[in-house]
Amino acid sequence: MFTASKSSILDALRLVSQIVERRNTIPILQNVLIDLWGNSGKLTARVSDLDVEATVPFAATVDTDFRGFTIPAHMLMDIVKKLPDGADVRVEATDADLSSVTIKSGCSRFRLSVLSPHDFPSLEGAELPFSVEIPAAALERAITSVRFAISTEETRYYLNGIFFHPAPTGLKLVATDGHRLSKRFIPLDDVPQDMPGIIIPKKTVEAIAKHLPKEGSITLQVSDAKIRLLIGDMVLLSKLIDGTFPDYQRVIPNNEAFIEIEGKQLAAAIDRVSTVSTGNGRAVKMTFAGGSLKLQVSNPDAGNAEDEVAYEGDADLETGFNAKYVNDALANLSDSTIRMHLGETGSPAVLRADGDHVENVIVLMPMRV
Repeated sequence: MFTASKSSILDALRLVSQIVERRNTIPILQNVLIDLWGNSGKLTARVSDLDVEATVPFAATVDTDFRGFTIPAHMLMDIVKKLPDGADVRVEATDADLSSVTIKSGCSRFRLSVLSPHDFPSLEGAELPFSVEIPAAALERAITSVRFAISTEETRYYLNGIFFHPAPTGLKLVATDGHRLSKRFIPLDDVPQDMPGIIIPKKTVEAIAKHLPKEGSITLQVSDAKIRLLIGDMVLLSKLIDGTFPDYQRVIPNNEAFIEIEGKQLAAAIDRVSTVSTGNGRAVKMTFAGGSLKLQVSNPDAGNAEDEVAYEGDADLETGFNAKYVNDALANLSDSTIRMHLGETGSPAVLRADGDHVENVIVLMPMRV
């Protein structure tokens, strides 16, 4: 039926681990659909979990008797991975009914059962009227900078993804779990201002982030229910979260006072004092006074720790934050000086990298200490 190189097949199967569950109650969803790609002479591999699907073309020498089929995705990937580098893979039908296929490479032989391609689901069909082209590197940076704040709480399902929405001169990406919020701006021309705000599920976000190219642009196509990304020859299509993202602007305080502090030094000091903590929920007490930030962690079961970091500014207050959340935020800001916009004790803090776009912020909710 066809012959292809090991590398070509593995490239086509690169989204299997993100999309296909090894144990699914619907057998066809454990499979990958191998079929012709129009009249190009190439084949495509398509995987789906009913919420997100990916179609990836790959080069192959296709026989005239080729017929589409579905085959266990993880098993096929595991077989091909274990073949010698540079090997060619030959796939043949074992009978006229195409109830199974034989995979040959060198002296290796595998016979796998197949399922009908007619039973394989498709998310295609609905029109996606809005389209925007985005530099891949800019999208990757934006996704990386906000996805750490995606909520995993199932009851607030509308927070289980990244909120994309148009702005007058670009796109904004926002994620929050109620304890922290991260917002990133991508400057773009010609963004359709009537494009709806959408919530892209975390699973789709992870698939996008892992497979964005380092250079070039990708095309984003949107409706109010689905999103399609054209990444080179790969097509990633996903349902959106059907919900209303909260008015996130209301939780971003307008704190005029700010201090400037070296992010690396602050992260290292927080990491040191957190050594005595026994869980991620432990708070770090922050006392700002006279250009010196005192960090304190108290654990009744283990002991206490404190450290100090110099800052510039006029802040004079005592507050507390989740130590892990602070360091997560610092890890997703640039290595330059960090600005912390502070309000009164008990108010959220706004973090920005000095010199970064004004829209690129991380908000941290305080903790009692």
